[in-house]
Amino acid sequence: MYESVKDQIKYERKAGLKSDLVDPHKEEGAAIELSTGNKYDLIDDGWYAPIPWEKAKEADIWVMHYLIPEKLMSLFDQKATIAVLHGPSEHCLLKEWTSELKHRSFDGHISCLWKYDATVVINKHEYEIMQLYDEKRRLHYIPNSIDLERYKQEGLKWEYQYRPAIASFDVSRLEKLPVHLLWASPKIVERIPTARINIFSLPIPQFSFFRDLICKKWRREFEADVFVEIFSLENMNLIPFMRGADIVFNNNFSGIASRVSMEAMAMGTPVVSYGGDYTKYHAKIFDLNSIAEQIEQCWKEMNIKGNTVRQDTLKYAKENFDRTKYIPQYVKLYEETLKRKQNG
Repeated sequence: MYESVKDQIKYERKAGLKSDLVDPHKEEGAAIELSTGNKYDLIDDGWYAPIPWEKAKEADIWVMHYLIPEKLMSLFDQKATIAVLHGPSEHCLLKEWTSELKHRSFDGHISCLWKYDATVVINKHEYEIMQLYDEKRRLHYIPNSIDLERYKQEGLKWEYQYRPAIASFDVSRLEKLPVHLLWASPKIVERIPTARINIFSLPIPQFSFFRDLICKKWRREFEADVFVEIFSLENMNLIPFMRGADIVFNNNFSGIASRVSMEAMAMGTPVVSYGGDYTKYHAKIFDLNSIAEQIEQCWKEMNIKGNTVRQDTLKYAKENFDRTKYIPQYVKLYEETLKRKQNG
């Protein structure tokens, strides 16, 4: 979400808007707090820094990606307000159930739809669901996208030892489970003996969990470097690993193109997923044989003389994932929402 908001602000400023970030965890606007709980001064390029909450009071429009600080909520009704729901609904529902309804996450999405002057969803799947609750006709669909200037085919590339290098980059969540790629790895290597899987973005507690999955495997085949090349903790630059990978596996069981899938595709790396029109390589959800089969099919096609798998992947990304393409829709929405607010 941090990376997405960073892209958004960059291109809104290019479009002439005065866009700024408010970190809801830091009143003075000093640092960004990540999902890991660690705080980093992630401000780079000399242009992107979170403003203090006090400065947010001057804004005409508030766009909520995560939450609005309670201290600012007294001004909520005076502002034109837009919620961007990064979703997905499945995650919100499962989070409610596994936390004994403490967070009311999906109800929170519905509340946003009714409370904010406008609400944006970023994929068709979410749009179909949220339409069921859009009694005030405030819902808008603007496809998810990335900054293509940051993700290019040319550049530093990690050289994997084994090929094909099959990589997972999603941070594990309720709806994103890289364990199935690990469990499918014996079947993948049976089909492609030189293949290895690579799993990135593991928080420290999950790293220990995956270590146990490997060490407790019968005959410890994982440990013997038979199926796995890299396990990696979360880091701030996955680009070289995406660029060097042969195939990316999207773990999201809804089939939605996760941000890391879009980033990899923007560098020409094809994706195997559980669905979605951004790839033709669709495995049956959680089916280990199907995962191996689709990875094998993708690799076979990549090795046909004169194939265009990478070129087609790159073409799709440029045509569908460019943040520049969708910023005019946001600008129009901002203008219309502000005008309605001002006219009462």
